[in-house]
Amino acid sequence: MDDEHKPIYLKSLGIDVGTTTSHIVYSLLKLEKVYSPQGRLKFEVTERKILYRGKIILTPIDVKNQTINYFELINFLKDEYKKANIKPDDIDTGAVIITGESAKKHNAEDLVKALAHKAGRFVAATAGPNFESVIAAMGSGAVKYSKENSEIIINIDIGGGTSNIAVVSNGKVIDASCVNVGGRLLAFDSENRIIRIEEPIRFLEPLIGIKFDYGVYISEEIKQKIAKFLAESLFDLLFKKHSSDLAKKLLMTNPLSFEEKIDKYSFSGGVAEYIYERTTRDYNDLGKYLGSEILKLVKKHSLSLYTPKELIRATVIGAGQYTLKVSGVTTHVSDNTILPLHNIPVIEPKLNGKRLDVETISKAIVKSYKLFDKIDGQDIVALLFKGAIGGSYAGLTTFVKGIEKAIPKTIENELPIILVFEKDIANSVGNVMVRETAVKQNIVSIDEIDVEEGDFIDVDKPKAGGLVVPVVVKSLVFSN
Repeated sequence: MDDEHKPIYLKSLGIDVGTTTSHIVYSLLKLEKVYSPQGRLKFEVTERKILYRGKIILTPIDVKNQTINYFELINFLKDEYKKANIKPDDIDTGAVIITGESAKKHNAEDLVKALAHKAGRFVAATAGPNFESVIAAMGSGAVKYSKENSEIIINIDIGGGTSNIAVVSNGKVIDASCVNVGGRLLAFDSENRIIRIEEPIRFLEPLIGIKFDYGVYISEEIKQKIAKFLAESLFDLLFKKHSSDLAKKLLMTNPLSFEEKIDKYSFSGGVAEYIYERTTRDYNDLGKYLGSEILKLVKKHSLSLYTPKELIRATVIGAGQYTLKVSGVTTHVSDNTILPLHNIPVIEPKLNGKRLDVETISKAIVKSYKLFDKIDGQDIVALLFKGAIGGSYAGLTTFVKGIEKAIPKTIENELPIILVFEKDIANSVGNVMVRETAVKQNIVSIDEIDVEEGDFIDVDKPKAGGLVVPVVVKSLVFSN
């Protein structure tokens, strides 16, 4: 096999810092050239193999100061690397995701970025409830099952602090939502006295008739009652009734809006271990009670239940195996030294395809900068362009001159100019920009990446002799 058609192998790491538990998964990703539905060659991940499933630990949280212990997590990561016989330099890609109530801690954003920096060469820092819903559905196997069986599935990933919901139709996530329903919103000591309180659980105080405070005794009956309220709130949102005031208060994101009939329901996350009766272990929290109440509701409503391949490890596998995207093979990177780039916000200038002159293009870009409070010459952004931008050389010349006019300070300060295209036109745009404008360097022009305005991207150095650019499309939403 010649070099041009040899597969690329990337070692990928997923790290999940959750409300209840933290763990890693180490995987090998195989990328090969395949034909897209449009008949174009591009690299895609064709095989994912787990090389190491990490130990699961309780996330080290300082309850009093509402922080996560960074040094304990770093030491845990070092120990796991030794067990897996890997070093940070071995890791090509991956993601650290901080989930549930952990994402609300005071040091969450700094911690996840620091962990990503320590973990490997191109490991992304990620957070966000809808993002977690998507990768949990992928990591659990629900997306693959939906595609193979042409069915519509709701995957509910229930952890310690949140339930992340994804509606999957024929292998595509079409809707997502998140609610503050989890197994570790309260935790107890051996005498059933409260030692941990997460704020969303306080919405239940008037319903239970108890003021939750440290040291307060909680009986088995009250634990079951709390779990019943949480489970009913979750199902209220799953069935889109929106009738419960409690459910509305617990909702973290927009509610579900899908219209399709659901074929099957699946659960993943730590609480799913109880729903599918894989464990009876009590972690001195609400987990086993919540699992029991959810199972009762599944039976009550005669839901068709699918058992996903992964339960508690769904999110970490999603982070390690499904966050990486690769560009089309028609890219233009004028200077590898500016890569990798991390946490670049995506903005989309709204162009009128019928009127593409230099002034119109420039104004659309300037407007997008202002809309997202970005400043030309100070902020690095990724400019996303969808649809036609002019296929002829003259049309592309007009387009790149419009970009040049819009961002003079970015060009003057030699900041990276990142362009993302829906269609395979990135190489042509980059080449025309070099020829027809004053911009000769710092161009990263990539295409065929599925990304939306408001996302963030990490961009790595090109692989396979410059043919493919690895990209992580992600969310960075920290609740605090």
